[in-house]
Amino acid sequence: MKEKNELYAAVDLGSNSFHMIVAEMINNQLHVIDRHKDMVRLANGLDKKGYLSSEKIDQAIESLEKIAQRIAHIPKSHLRVVGTNTLRKAKNAPEFIEKAAIALDKPIDIISGREEARILYLGVAHSLPNKQGKRLVIDIGGGSTELIIGEEFTPLLRESLHMGCVSYTKKYFVDDIISEKNWHKAVLNARRQLVPIISRYISNGWDVVIGASGTMRAATKVIVESGFSIYGIDKGSLQALIARCLELGKIDNLEQLAGLSSRRVPVFMGGLAIIKALFDSLPIEKIESSTGALREGIVYDLSGRLHHKDVRKRAINKLCHQFNIDKKQSLRVKASIDHLLNIGNLSLSHSQLNLLSWSARLHELGLNISHSHFEKHAAYILINADMPGFSNQEQLKLAVLVALQRRKIKKDWLQKVSTNQLEKLLPLIILLRLAVLFNRQRIDKKVELEKLTVLKNKVSLYFKSEWLKRHPLTSADLQSEAHFMQALNVDCEYN
Repeated sequence: MKEKNELYAAVDLGSNSFHMIVAEMINNQLHVIDRHKDMVRLANGLDKKGYLSSEKIDQAIESLEKIAQRIAHIPKSHLRVVGTNTLRKAKNAPEFIEKAAIALDKPIDIISGREEARILYLGVAHSLPNKQGKRLVIDIGGGSTELIIGEEFTPLLRESLHMGCVSYTKKYFVDDIISEKNWHKAVLNARRQLVPIISRYISNGWDVVIGASGTMRAATKVIVESGFSIYGIDKGSLQALIARCLELGKIDNLEQLAGLSSRRVPVFMGGLAIIKALFDSLPIEKIESSTGALREGIVYDLSGRLHHKDVRKRAINKLCHQFNIDKKQSLRVKASIDHLLNIGNLSLSHSQLNLLSWSARLHELGLNISHSHFEKHAAYILINADMPGFSNQEQLKLAVLVALQRRKIKKDWLQKVSTNQLEKLLPLIILLRLAVLFNRQRIDKKVELEKLTVLKNKVSLYFKSEWLKRHPLTSADLQSEAHFMQALNVDCEYN
């Protein structure tokens, strides 16, 4: 039975700020009991080649060490850490992620822009009245801008665009100068980013526009405290704010704006240019501000996973239906995996068991595209598909598992994951390959395997006496498999 009070934590490694919340879930309502924020401005640490500077990495790790102390008491199953745009872009993100995971004692999930939009909408929707009709939710982050049309708790249309308050301020307001020329360049570029989505968003329509997170809340606060409007952002108040910023002429002078915090000053103009482009490009009359954000969405999403509302199940079901996967064969492979686990010596984590279950269901994802090398097609789909609920790393690990399900083990796939990830994937690769091998005939047939031991460099299978002699094709397949597993530096023996 579900407990009424549960403690959760979410950490959002944004391009502008790192946010942490600790919250209680009481009867499916989130109550924040602790929060922490550091203006790390990770996006400012990207050089022209797309690498995070060592100084910025050190600053970020220092922030995470503080956060780690605040969340040390939270069960790991009730804690999630996500990275967004800058960590999606940074070429040396794996180096940072490894250090961050050590600092927090928790893996870091890098999520796609569309997944960020989905989770963000969940956080915003829970902070608003249900009966608002369709909402257009906009979040201008440090490196990306998410736009979601949704109704109640369901996102209907999601996009993530490569423009944010940190990146735009850095690019267009060089030397901290606020000029008409710089301003118009920033707005024009933001409008260009919006062009591909305008028609779809307008055709879907909305009843209310909600602004989430720092940029929108900061702009709203300045507008209200400056007397440009009594509530929210509209065209007139936005234009008055823009005129005032141009009059001030320099980034440092923005400290004179009523209600603008000193921490927001260095990135305010880039965000304001994006807001202006949104008003110019879409039929927006007014934007209301919301207290909900990505971190709240993370908690609601995590709570759903733990209480049988895991959106990842829907993503798997959709792919199975979309690609007409043979359900009976998937169940045979899954049953073989379960048998191998029952008779084996492996002790797997919940996340490893999930990956095995998903790979069993999706291993033939590419079969209707091509019978030859269908595993390659399946892996490509899994890496690139929009899979709500999944992190980029989960999709990559699932793709690697499916790509290596049979035949020769290609080392280029092994090299796509880190050494630590490969160590955890290795037993899963072995189990999936054996399960697929045992079900090549695509019929319900018992494999009389009595014992399985998987050690670091050795796999041993013990069959019922005489069974392999009666099944020479399976015996031949296992001989080939022993050869293939040498690519994993694993010896395979059977008797």
